[in-house]
Amino acid sequence: MRKVELRMNEQNKYEIIKKLVETNGNKKRAATRLGCTVRTINRLIIKYKEQGKKGFVHGNRGRLPASAVPLDIKNKIISLYINDFSDANFTHF
Repeated sequence: MRKVELRMNEQNKYEIIKKLVETNGNKKRAATRLGCTVRTINRLIIKYKEQGKKGFVHGNRGRLPASAVPLDIKNKIISLYINDFSDANFTHF
């Protein structure tokens, strides 16, 4: 099993929901602390019960954006600039 690392805001959500589920606390108070609605708290509770800590990780983490330039193209641009166009500035390149 892999260790799940959460960012600060994800960790805060996780701890508040964990405490809420364990102590059967007040959902309105938890919603106020997180700055969301009671409906969102209900969704987070379901996510916590089904997936545990892993459910609080953002779904896009680790993905490259669609507009990202592939590494081989970046390296080719750098090599062209260094070898062939070293006397040109970035405006002309």
